[in-house]
Amino acid sequence: MTKAAKPSTKLPTRTDGRKAMLIYMKPDIIADVKAAAAASDLKAWQFVERAVVRALKSKRS
Repeated sequence: MTKAAKPSTKLPTRTDGRKAMLIYMKPDIIADVKAAAAASDLKAWQFVERAVVRALKSKRS
């Protein structure tokens, strides 16, 4: 038997410096994020990133 090729887990490098992060949320929260992002003409990752930045800034104040 031959071993199957192991898939690469390394993601391509992004030019903007962002890295991937896997998080788990309840399905209803995911749906709300997607709807809010669409209503704001944003992609879900943009909406979440902005929300996290705002939350972190408020913690520092």
